[in-house]
Amino acid sequence: MDQSVISAPVRGFARCCVLTDADWVTDEKDQRSILGYCFYFLNSLVSWSSTKQKTVSLSSTESEYYTMTHAMKEALWIRLFLTIHRLPILQLFPLLCDNQSAIALVASEAVSSRSKHIDVRYHFICDHISDGSFQTTWIPTSDMTADIFTKPLLPPLFLKHRDSLGLISP
Repeated sequence: MDQSVISAPVRGFARCCVLTDADWVTDEKDQRSILGYCFYFLNSLVSWSSTKQKTVSLSSTESEYYTMTHAMKEALWIRLFLTIHRLPILQLFPLLCDNQSAIALVASEAVSSRSKHIDVRYHFICDHISDGSFQTTWIPTSDMTADIFTKPLLPPLFLKHRDSLGLISP
């Protein structure tokens, strides 16, 4: 993928990163959010997902936290795949998110009244952040390419994210 296609704040991470996003309470019937992520390796989109969360989130922060956890499972698999095939991997794999509260929750080892209800299976992400194999980084919502997987977008933003994914015909 051409570096000029990727938006400026993401450019430094474009060689290898994952962008995660959630749209909180998308479905009014079951109150579940839509999560989405996209992985780049050597400037190319290699993996993406868009799915409805299995758990009802009580806040947008919680929804983003679940999305980051879901993406972390894929990141671990990708890292193992790259290691087995002796391909280059970043020492500190960037996990980009546009929700500062979710990033703070991932970085915190303390359980608070706001997070104690989150199922323990989602907290495994904290281990991988604290051991230094992954890092969370905030990027502006306008640069969140994974937005395209979670909600309908107006044409200018849709085209921007489509181009960032490399889904354009020559």
